[in-house]
Amino acid sequence: MSRSMTTVLVLGAACFIAAAPAYAQRWGRGPTPRSGVCFYQDINYGGQYFCSAAGTSAPSVSSGNNDEISSIRLFGDAVTTVYRDPNFRGQSRVIDSSVSDLRGVGFNDRISSYQVDAYRGNSRNSDRAVPRRSNGTFGSTVQRNDSRSYRDAEQIVRRSYQSVLGRDPDESGLRNWTQQVIDNNWNQQDLERALRQSDEYRDQRRTIRRR
Repeated sequence: MSRSMTTVLVLGAACFIAAAPAYAQRWGRGPTPRSGVCFYQDINYGGQYFCSAAGTSAPSVSSGNNDEISSIRLFGDAVTTVYRDPNFRGQSRVIDSSVSDLRGVGFNDRISSYQVDAYRGNSRNSDRAVPRRSNGTFGSTVQRNDSRSYRDAEQIVRRSYQSVLGRDPDESGLRNWTQQVIDNNWNQQDLERALRQSDEYRDQRRTIRRR
């Protein structure tokens, strides 16, 4: 094969690889991945969508899709971390189960970058790799050495609620604080400290003083 022909083939392959991420982010109704995530224009997985396989990431969602995602559907053993700003910056949230309406988690039409990873083990409640912010290179993710399973984080929340507030957490509180424990790698002492700053705890203390 001539040198010129080799150069053409290499350049063509490079162009194809560079175009692949952009193509994957075009709205449509293509096949869904065996393990990955699909982002939908409308709530309840409606409208057009685009998908990404586990092990990929997008430091900048293409301009045609940016801030237009209203629901997320996971397939296989995938978990995704979404960010409000490009390059995996700004407020983030780990999504480990499908979300039919992102308004409920404060991310409707607010996703500008994302990472897609896969769980370790056979269950979504098992110990898993928690995605972290990457170094900005497409497709790169960093695994936390101190990764904590969702179930472990939930138990920290339940114990902390009983210790500080004397009750079990409600569904919303359990979900939100569990996410904080995972995102910030908190232990029980960290969470108890945060709960003591809550209005509920302060109200309890004021009530006790009046008695």
